Amino acid sequence: MKESTVHKWTVNEAPQGLRVLISGFQSWSEAELRPLTDVQPCPGQGWRVEQGHDPGFPPSGEAGVWRSHTVLALVRADGSGWVGSVGDATRTFAQWEARAGAAAVTVTCTLEGPDVPVTWEEIGDVIATLEARAAELGAAMGARTPAPLRVWCSWYSYYREVTLDAMLENARLAREHGLDFDVFQLDDGFQTFLGDWDDPSSHFGGHARELPARLAELGFTAGLWLAPFLVQPQSRLFRDHPEWLLRDEDGAPLAFGNNWGGPYHALDTTHPGALAWIRELGRTVRGWGYTYLKIDFLYGATQPGVRHDPAVGRAEAYRMGLQAFRDGVGEDAFILACGAPLAQSIGLVDAMRTGPDVAPLWDEESRRVWLGDATGPSARNAMHTALSRWYQHAWYQPDPDVAICRRELSLLNATEREAIAGMLDVIGGLRASSDPISMLDEEGLALLRRCLTVSTPDRPVTLAAPFGDAVTHFTRGTFNLTDCAQDGLPAHGYRPRTGKEQP
Repeated sequence: MKESTVHKWTVNEAPQGLRVLISGFQSWSEAELRPLTDVQPCPGQGWRVEQGHDPGFPPSGEAGVWRSHTVLALVRADGSGWVGSVGDATRTFAQWEARAGAAAVTVTCTLEGPDVPVTWEEIGDVIATLEARAAELGAAMGARTPAPLRVWCSWYSYYREVTLDAMLENARLAREHGLDFDVFQLDDGFQTFLGDWDDPSSHFGGHARELPARLAELGFTAGLWLAPFLVQPQSRLFRDHPEWLLRDEDGAPLAFGNNWGGPYHALDTTHPGALAWIRELGRTVRGWGYTYLKIDFLYGATQPGVRHDPAVGRAEAYRMGLQAFRDGVGEDAFILACGAPLAQSIGLVDAMRTGPDVAPLWDEESRRVWLGDATGPSARNAMHTALSRWYQHAWYQPDPDVAICRRELSLLNATEREAIAGMLDVIGGLRASSDPISMLDEEGLALLRRCLTVSTPDRPVTLAAPFGDAVTHFTRGTFNLTDCAQDGLPAHGYRPRTGKEQP
């Protein structure tokens, strides 16, 4: 595999007057708008880096040193500054770093993979330039941006305890209440182990193949969650085909992350047998009747390790696996990617989760502050990162995750629920809900109906003085992601713009 190429520039400007806008490696990795001299958090536990970032290029953990993937921007108070971007991400990871010195900033872009065009430019409007460069990258890679869909998913209602009956009951209630969902998506929990997708869990009460026809009777399209690149150590797939797995330096199956009770493994997507299996998995679930697929934890294919074909880099290996799945499900299937390298997915997926999971709580402060990990589920984390990736609608339909409209089984207050609704309106893209519909009172149903109203993506009016370490001021409204009132806007709140305010 070719050695990395490094580009380097010097910005002769005092770092104290600059903000940095970054985008992390995959769906859950933080995107932020921060003073350049701040500290970029990095989780102290290795498995959290593996599961939320790129262990090959992790966050710095240093004051004044900021790492970003694919794009980077330095922003002056007047909105001018510098934007870094690349012309192709199909087989290459572009790893940007801004390093503050005493009176200047050193910027580097390391290309892991084949050389691609790299641009670093001083410009008068960071917002417009970043949008233009994102649109150019999307066009160059054949971005798929179909009409957004309205989706109910089982995860935030039932987690891994989902049943066939629960799916059908919620679909029946949605039809009874006239809720405008297009898709009912079955999430994690229907299967025994990752890799053994055809084996139903003991509690599901049926088989996933039974759901599509019954949802069609109610007027809904069936969706299915998969983690096609991951393999649990308890699975038959792990036992029967260890040669298909990504390996560590000692030749053992690489174990990483921590979920489903412990570490897990990944398919080596340069192995012909693994690629054939991924392709066949796509054909199988399409044969069951699923035309909407949410594929998750896709970063697993990019973990540093020993591959069957050592000439293939990490980005290309990921793309090979994603292409195999697309080939299996067909060009007309709708693919939502999650936990996925962002730019490397352009052209193969229809939609992309652009932030961490929403949760029925505002902030998991102990994990975020004390462990340095803001990739975990919370309303704050989801909004913080999804809002700071507003420009990525040129790459795919953005998925900022679900609305939370219920008051039961939730720690969110009315202000926070409205802020999530505001995020959905500003981001545009997919609209999703996961509330048990039986829990929604009239107020909750009214909020859900608003959240299912499709909108076009909005854009920021300024990157100066945000209310929080993210992009918060948009043409349609302003978010306050801090814990204190700002300009009359309550903590954790959202204020729609009336047209009378000054930007």
